[in-house]
Amino acid sequence: AEATHGTAVFTNMGGVDEGWFLGPASHAAFVLAKTEDLGSETLVEEDNFAAALEWMDSLGVDLVSSSLGYSEFDEPDVSYTYKDMDGKTTIVTQASEIAFSKGIVTISSAGNEGNKSWKYITAPSDGFNTLCVGAVDAANQSAPFSSVGPSYDKRIKPEIVAQGVSCYHAVAYTEGYNYGGGTSFAAPLASGIAAQLMSAYPHLKNTQVRRIIMEAGDHPEKPDITNYERGYGLLSGQRALEYPNLN
Repeated sequence: AEATHGTAVFTNMGGVDEGWFLGPASHAAFVLAKTEDLGSETLVEEDNFAAALEWMDSLGVDLVSSSLGYSEFDEPDVSYTYKDMDGKTTIVTQASEIAFSKGIVTISSAGNEGNKSWKYITAPSDGFNTLCVGAVDAANQSAPFSSVGPSYDKRIKPEIVAQGVSCYHAVAYTEGYNYGGGTSFAAPLASGIAAQLMSAYPHLKNTQVRRIIMEAGDHPEKPDITNYERGYGLLSGQRALEYPNLN
């Protein structure tokens, strides 16, 4: 079970199997880190995440895609509340923002709390510079499970959406494929498009990549500030790559 989620979301971004599968960043170089302990939900996992980002920075990574989210823990007294989704409180959000300050593009899944009691985005997707990715289906309809915004301090979250329903992925420990759902699948798709953009235009800074990704949504001039489900809309790789930028 340990490899199931990581294998599935990784192939959505970088998988390649000629005739069967091609992820948007299939020719990128990858560094993988496992920071979750599936047997529990504790604060140490946030420390693991921060350590992983430090390690990745030391290796010179350009982009970090995370398909996880933190809100409530096994011990209620250390759990977060929606008030903590303010871009500066949680350990993972602080770590993600520090990585951005080092020049790294940081992208995170919004969370799958939309139809649960929590409802809102989870950390680190609440970061000021961390792109939060929500999920839609193949018809570009918001997925009921996709966590909604805004951040507690009323910033637009998620900033962008990508397909997170019936996503084709490799199945760990087998040679087969299956379909899965969650914002965990939307984030790597958006990250793959960001990787394409960075490959096509290596001169872009992470601040520029972040802005272009938002401008490449299908509603860049009228972001969702009513239901806070879609942000700047459905991300398009073509729009991102064709967006005007200067070297």
